[in-house]
Amino acid sequence: MKKRILNYKINLLGLLFVTLTFATKAQPNQPFGNFSFDERVQTILLHPVDEVLSEPVSLLEELENSLQLSFDVLTEAADLYNYTFIHCTHDWKPSNLHKNEYIDGYEYDRIDSYTFSRNTLTAYVHYDLVFPTSNMMPRLSGNYLLVVFGDDDSPENILFTRRFMILDSKAGITANVPRYPKELKYADTKQQVDVTINYSSVYMLNPQQTFNVVIRQNGRWDNAAIGLKATYVRTNELLFENNPMTLFDAGNQFRNFDISDFRYQSDKVKRATKDVNYWLVELWPNKKRANLPFVNEPGLNGNKSIRMQSDYDPAYEGDYAWVEFFLEWDTPLLGDDVYIIGALNDWNIDERNRMSYSSTRRGYEGMLFLKQGYYNFNYAVVPRGTTKVDVGFVEGDFWDTENIYSIYVYFQEPGTSYEQLIGMSSIGAH
Repeated sequence: MKKRILNYKINLLGLLFVTLTFATKAQPNQPFGNFSFDERVQTILLHPVDEVLSEPVSLLEELENSLQLSFDVLTEAADLYNYTFIHCTHDWKPSNLHKNEYIDGYEYDRIDSYTFSRNTLTAYVHYDLVFPTSNMMPRLSGNYLLVVFGDDDSPENILFTRRFMILDSKAGITANVPRYPKELKYADTKQQVDVTINYSSVYMLNPQQTFNVVIRQNGRWDNAAIGLKATYVRTNELLFENNPMTLFDAGNQFRNFDISDFRYQSDKVKRATKDVNYWLVELWPNKKRANLPFVNEPGLNGNKSIRMQSDYDPAYEGDYAWVEFFLEWDTPLLGDDVYIIGALNDWNIDERNRMSYSSTRRGYEGMLFLKQGYYNFNYAVVPRGTTKVDVGFVEGDFWDTENIYSIYVYFQEPGTSYEQLIGMSSIGAH
């Protein structure tokens, strides 16, 4: 996993270097994603302005100052940072475009709005950016990668990358999750997403070649259905039905914990103690749920909410804690690793959220460094040497689970060299 992320960064560095120096393009071997490359950077949030739990999507006709980025850097001295955009295909690879074809204005801009943390054990600088601005404005719809890097123009100083999207709404989307999928053996464990797209507002000769559809479950990209083609084509309509790629493991309701107040612990927190530079939070041990009855406990569908149970501002007055997770398990799994997943670690699978087995405690232990707030999470099993994430092994798969499915419609107009994002919609299962 470390090697995969290192290769990603090398490829991205090459592309960014090319972007900044107008040289020939490099083509990464894998999709761009939400990655952090500097351990000092924490709590990266990207969302529409005033919609902290929504996806980072903006309308093409309402772009200026529509998205908000915030992050913390664990330091006592403030630096200035730069950012740029990279236009991407539907599967998050760089588009065959030059910067001046998809950006009006400068090719990179500054992040210079920051606040020092106040009354916290962990010292940090909180950064805010509302964008796009007139200095650097995307011209086209589609997928974009936001790249944040250091004050000098050296691409080795990349802090992190984040995906966002610009929508030029031209296609109508209707979707549903039927009670029974085509294969009835999955009726109790999987959810089928059926989609109909109305494309009467765009002109095309071959919709099977010019359209790509992506369906994502909650905030995950690892199990997204990418590059879907229509099952049936009608006049002005594309139907995506009974496609094995749109059959998702249902999973289970997310586990949760609340550390918005360290002094008054919530029911999932066993204890919270103060160290010299941070808080220590121990959660109550968890058990395997795959063989237990389904319990409908509402949550944020894997998301997180940075907040405090007081009149303080969590942006720069929220403190940090090492949060200890423990999953009871009699014997270690052979050939598999156990991870903590959710928006709390940007849905990534890496060394930071991999758990280790304790023969003394008879279970898997893990720790994450998190800011005060309310968090959803689950445990996942990943066979070593693969990237296949299996949540059901620990949590179970229940058709009754509340999931949010996001549908994205991409269209490459004949004669152009990039994919537009012309439709987006979300549907809740239950």
